[in-house]
Amino acid sequence: MMESLTLHHIGVATRNIEKEYQVFSAIGYKKCSEIFEDAGQQMRGLFIKAENQPCLELVEGIGEQNPVKSHVLKGNKFYHFAYITKNIEKDFKDFVENKKAKVLVPITNAKYFEKICFLIMPNMMIIELVKLRENIYE
Repeated sequence: MMESLTLHHIGVATRNIEKEYQVFSAIGYKKCSEIFEDAGQQMRGLFIKAENQPCLELVEGIGEQNPVKSHVLKGNKFYHFAYITKNIEKDFKDFVENKKAKVLVPITNAKYFEKICFLIMPNMMIIELVKLRENIYE
């Protein structure tokens, strides 16, 4: 099943994207997107990449009920692994039915991607499935 998915990024929870980016830029990471805001997810994000390293998404919560807040308060920085899927409905169903994942956010439209969903595995690992828009950074 995982052979049909490609790691797109690792989500990094932060209180402040700009301050966090300064730390990552010191070790070679560069911006590969503009800062974007997704009101539906109550977050701001910035994608960064360094040579021979995984793409990271710096994520800052906005609003009181944002999903990032609890991770930041607990000190969890790396909080989700995002995988590109060509068939989000099929892969979503497989994670729920065969891998016993629980749904955190059902399949929904997103600001940066065409569609996304969040699932949590039995070991508490959070998985994001992303369906890319045409002409988006991979």
